[in-house]
Formats: sequence, structure tokens, C-alpha cells
Amino acid sequence: MTSRILERQVKDSIELEIQELAAEYAEDGMPTLKREIADKEKIVTDRVQEYGVIDNNGHLVAGDIGNLKPLEGWQKVPIPFEKRKFDRENDDYLNVKVVMLTEQRWLGVGYTANYIEDALDAIVSAFSWGLLLVLMLGGAGGLYVTRSFLKKIEAITNSTHAIIAGDIRHRLSVSKTRDELDDLAILLNRMLDKICKLIENVQQVSNDIAHDLRTPISHLKFRLEDALHKNLTPEQYKNNIGGMVHEVDTILNTFSALLRIAQIESGSRRSGFTSVNLSERILAVAEALEPVAEEKSKRLICSVDSNIFLSGDKELLTQLAYNLIENALVHTQEHAQINVELKKTEQKVQFIVFDNGLGIPQEQQEKIFQRFYRVEGGRTTPGNGLGLSIVSAIADLHSARIKLSDNKPGLKIAVQFK
Repeated sequence: MTSRILERQVKDSIELEIQELAAEYAEDGMPTLKREIADKEKIVTDRVQEYGVIDNNGHLVAGDIGNLKPLEGWQKVPIPFEKRKFDRENDDYLNVKVVMLTEQRWLGVGYTANYIEDALDAIVSAFSWGLLLVLMLGGAGGLYVTRSFLKKIEAITNSTHAIIAGDIRHRLSVSKTRDELDDLAILLNRMLDKICKLIENVQQVSNDIAHDLRTPISHLKFRLEDALHKNLTPEQYKNNIGGMVHEVDTILNTFSALLRIAQIESGSRRSGFTSVNLSERILAVAEALEPVAEEKSKRLICSVDSNIFLSGDKELLTQLAYNLIENALVHTQEHAQINVELKKTEQKVQFIVFDNGLGIPQEQQEKIFQRFYRVEGGRTTPGNGLGLSIVSAIADLHSARIKLSDNKPGLKIAVQFK
């Protein structure tokens, strides 16, 4: 393509030159044409174009090209060795454009045949050096990238071996470059953080189960020992057995709550999601707990927007509302006021339960959703500390976010559904 473009440019230049020289000859005659050709040959020392004027007998009248044929058109004209201008081995012929000035005169303007080849050689040479430079720089860059990549892979491998060996708190290093491997390391570190948290939760749950079940099991043992070693009346035996049944129910309720949390966290209930009228569910729960509030001398006030629907599990959403409202009723003082709100704003649904009770210290607010966790003083009230853990599991299943805040006085719990 370059060859064709250069050849076209040179030929266009020669045709323009011939037109100008022919015009000067027609206007001022042969002497002026000779002077013009001589001037051009003097000015351009390493010129591309060559000139020649011959008569019908082939005699050279002006210029250097004397072996032209008196025919119009392009011609290939050999250059005698002794007349070569540029001392280059391959300049052995010219491409010449010949036009007739008169019946006795012929003008030829040509260019060295290897001019284009020389230009192409220069281009090839430039590209060759460029390619060599690219290969060198690319090789060096590739070596650097490869060594950096392998170094990071080695670091990940070493960290993995350390974690397998038991150092679960070890984390992968992250460089400042933040490339793809660093992004992978960040994700792996987040995964390890989650695993550590789950392991800690399992350990904490094990400790809490042992702690919370110790009391009812101890009571059960004492009652069994009383029944075994003491001479009791039928009425006393009956009371003892009733107490044993109560302690067993406490233990079973605890395990049932744990199994329910596990079932919710497994996500198996998500496949059965349907459109649920959350307004209807919350009002039904509030109506069911109204007598409990009155019995405890507390006020339960509802402000629920009608016909708010969302996709979810009807039973679990009902339990979420029940646990939150019941938790407020159980852990507030006499004559407290519990407010229940449900509203939809900006494509988000918010379910809020707040009271004017004693509230929860800021440092304990995030802990109340842990299994078996109970605020200081809360262990005197009935329950196993799993109610809010179930709420948290249900919220996670429905991709909802729980936010706790100080109601001044009291506690506000907001569940925000997407």
C-alpha cells in the first residue's frame, strides 16, 4: 500500500512538472525551457526527478535523459553507468513520462526506479527496530509481571498453609497496587473473617447452651433426687413431677428455638415465599398481645399503614412481629408505652417497635441478637435469650436490615425491608 501511494504521489508530481515545463516552452520557446531545466538540476543536488528533451532523431537537446523514445506515455529508460547521479548500485533505470512539445521536440521527466524501494527499505528498517524494541520491552515487562504474579501466588499459598495448620486468624497480604490478585485476597480475607465469626459463634453457642441448660437440668436432678430419696406424699410427688415436666419443657423449648434458627438460616424457606400482607399480620399480632399489655398495665399503640405487601414467608414474618412486640412488653417497666409502626417510604418498608422503657446501653445493643445473650438484669425474666436471635435470622432470610437506636428514653428497633 505504501509503495502504491508513493508511486502515485511521484507520478502526480511529475505530471504536474511536465505541464509547467510544457507551458513555459509553448510561451517562451526552447531557450527558456533549457534554462529552467538547468536551474532545476543545479538547485536540487539529490533530486528524485530527472529531465530530458530530444528531437525526432533521438538527439539530446536539454537535460540528462537522452535515450528516450519519441513516444508519449511512461517509459523505462536505462541509465548508463557513467551517468548515474547517486552512486547507488540499483539506480540502473528511470521511470519517465514523455510528452510531445511539437512535432520536432519531446520532453521527458522521470524518477529513479529504486526511489520507492529505498523508501520501503527505510520503513521496514524502522518497523524492524520498533518490533525489536517492543519485544525487548514486552519481554522485560512480561518477566516482571510473571515474577510479581508468582510472588503473590506464593504468598497466597504460604498463607493458606498457615491457615490449614491452625492459624485461622492469619490473613492474606494485600499490596497497594490493588490488582486482581489483591481483590481475590480481599475476598478470601472476608471469607476467612466470616468463617472465624461462625466458629466463634459456634463456640459461644456451645458455652451459652451449657450455661443456660445447666440451671433447668440441675433443678430436674434435684427434684428426681427428692423423689428418689425422700418419702413424699402423693401430692408432693405430683408437684415434683409437674416441676420436672416444666424443666423438661424449658429444655425442649430451648432446643426447638435453636433448631428453628438453624432452619431459617439454611434459607430453605425462601423457596416458599409468597406475597404477604404485612399490615394484616402486624395488626393481628398486636391484637393478640393487647390483653397481655393490659394485664401488665402497659399501653400498646399501633400506627400501621394499610395494604403493605412484600414477598416473604407469612409464618416467619408473623413470628418476627410477635417476638419484637413481646420483647418490648416483657422488658419494660409497669405503665410503659409500646409503639408499633409500619410505613412505606421511597420503595422501602419499615417496621418499627419503640418504647419509653429503660432502654439498653449502647455497648450492648449489637449483642442482643446473639444467641442466649441477655442484658444484665434480664435473666430474672422468663425466656431463653433466643427470641431476638430468631428475629435476626428471619430478617436476614428476607434481606432486611435491623437498626437499633436510643428512643430517649427507651429502645427503638427498626426493621427495614427492601
